[in-house]
Amino acid sequence: MKYSAHIYAKALVEVLSDRRVDDSAAAKNFLKIVRENGDEGHLRKILEEASRFARGKDGVRKVVIASARELTKTQEHELEKFTKSGDIVVRRILPELIAGVRITVNDEMQFDGSLKRKLNRALGSTV
Repeated sequence: MKYSAHIYAKALVEVLSDRRVDDSAAAKNFLKIVRENGDEGHLRKILEEASRFARGKDGVRKVVIASARELTKTQEHELEKFTKSGDIVVRRILPELIAGVRITVNDEMQFDGSLKRKLNRALGSTV
């Protein structure tokens, strides 16, 4: 990779946040540069990093709430305490959690109350 995903992402967010720049033209030029540098295979990582930067600039958090099965209305209401207005909330069903919930904020683990984690700790496994 000629430049790190971090550098590409920061440049993209800066250009797109400039109100004087045509977003469509900027995106095309950005893609052209990435292709010319042979880094097209890293676009997913670059765009994820850019999304993280953009959210941080705007003070928006990405909150992923993962549970083993659909949550009840009561559980949904309780989990709303972890979010604030403007947050991007993603809900995932992950049967491998067995039971419980895992909450991740801005792609960093915050809380893992899943049965899978508890069983792994009891068995001394880190998987």
